[in-house]
Formats: sequence, structure tokens, C-alpha cells
Amino acid sequence: MLFKSLCSPYNGFNSGSCLLRNVRALSILGALKPSEGSTKGFKRLGRGPSSGKGKTSARGQKGQKARGKVKSWFEGGQTPIYKLFPKIGFTNVNARPLKELSLQKIQWFHDAGRLFLEPGEVLDMKKMKDLGLVTGPIRHGIKILANGKSLYNLPIKIEASKATIDAISAIEKAGGEFTARYYNRLGLRAHLSPEWFLERRGRLPLQARPTRRKDIEYYSNESKRGYLIKENDQLLQGIQEARAKGSAHIHRKSARKNALLSQLENMSSESDIPVSINSKIISWDQLQEQQKRN
Repeated sequence: MLFKSLCSPYNGFNSGSCLLRNVRALSILGALKPSEGSTKGFKRLGRGPSSGKGKTSARGQKGQKARGKVKSWFEGGQTPIYKLFPKIGFTNVNARPLKELSLQKIQWFHDAGRLFLEPGEVLDMKKMKDLGLVTGPIRHGIKILANGKSLYNLPIKIEASKATIDAISAIEKAGGEFTARYYNRLGLRAHLSPEWFLERRGRLPLQARPTRRKDIEYYSNESKRGYLIKENDQLLQGIQEARAKGSAHIHRKSARKNALLSQLENMSSESDIPVSINSKIISWDQLQEQQKRN
């Protein structure tokens, strides 16, 4: 059917020439074979002594390897090497490793004419990915390192998850500005690929705020250039108000009297017998001295 459709007169082919081409193609298909060295023959075992691999089938005389399979790391029953040494360190399953980007690479991209930024545009993590400054999957964010800080001289605004103190000082010394901004997994995906969310869901998810105390303290630190303190975020305002109310509540609670003290005060006011509110444990000698004074 394929040959008939190709050799139809509507396609501009002559029937004789088309038939010759088809026969030639069939002859070429019959001569196809794999490339030299790409295939390997099957090792025939147990086919008599003349084959050289008869009787024991090249497995030797008896033993575990002659009768079955042995794991590659088995050491014959002696203490294996992975049990000879103690375990050192651990793997933090809750770690959030960040992609690293140095100031040297940003400067190199600018010198090579590959740092395409409009006047006043912020070099955020989406722009870093689009320009190729950071390659590979970005799972938790990007951290700016201070490598090449002596050669860095770009007065641009940079926004990332974190940055070192030396990198922040180098950026601000060149006339730029740095902002550390928090993203969770979903917010980072929406920031890096907003087109996917707009096509699939028709909207972008709201950016989440930090919930862990460690993250809140980091992004509200002025020396880290956190966005909570720079933008005076409502989250930081709420935390400060809650702290103020909590301290006042603790102060009022400490000044409050317990039930025993209030009962003693009522007894002293109702009866003529004075009751000592400042109760304490005294010895027998101290009690006798107090009676002599009275």
C-alpha cells in the first residue's frame, strides 16, 4: 500500500522508475547486518569435552560458585569490609541543599555579553535559570557565594534564597542590592515555571510565608538582608505584636496572687488574730525565741 501510494501519478512519479527504486531498496534491506563488534556470540556450556567447556561448564570443582550464585560483595564468610569500620556521620533527611552561584560567574556572564538585564531589572532565581547561570534542577533555592568578590563590579539588584556575608558586602560595595527571599517547594516551582501553572491551573499559587523558627529568624535578620525586615512584612509585624502581648501577659501573671495568700489575707482582715502572710519553715529554737519576744 505504501509503494502504491508513493508511485501514484498524482505524486509525480513514473511507474517504471518507482518500481526500480523499490526493488533496489529491497535489495539493500536484504544486505543489512549489525556493525562489526556490536554483537557477541553465546557461550555454549556443557557440550562435550571437545568444546573446552564441558563437564563442569568452566565452573571448576564443586563449591558454592559451582552450584549457585554468590553476591559480588561476599567475602567467603570472613568479616566484610563494611563491618570492619565504624559508622561516621549521618545523612540529614530534612536538609534542604541550595544551588550555589558565585559572583565570579555572574561577572563572567556580564563580560561575555550573556547577562541580558533591562535597566532596573532584578536578577532573581528565574532569571538566573533562564540565562543559564544555574543549570540542573533547583529544588530548594540558590545561595550566592563570594568567590571572585575582588573582581565583581556590577551595580545590579540580586534576589536569591541566601547569600554569604562577604557576598552581600561585595554586592553593596559595587552599588547593588541583595534581598534574601523565602520560597517553599510549591512557591519555588511557581516562581521558576509560572507558564506551567497558568496553562494547567489558570492561576499562580500564593507564596507561602516561613513557618519554622529558624527560617523566620533568618529572613527577619537585617545583616542577612531578609525580605521580612526590608519590606516590613505583615508576618514580622504580627510576630512583634504577639511578643509584646506575651511579655505583658507574663508580667501580669507574675503579679497575680495565689489562692492561699488571698485566703490568709481574708482571715487576717475578718479576725482579730494577726496572721503572718510571709510563711516559712522555722526551727524549734527560732519558735521559742519568737514566743519570748511576744
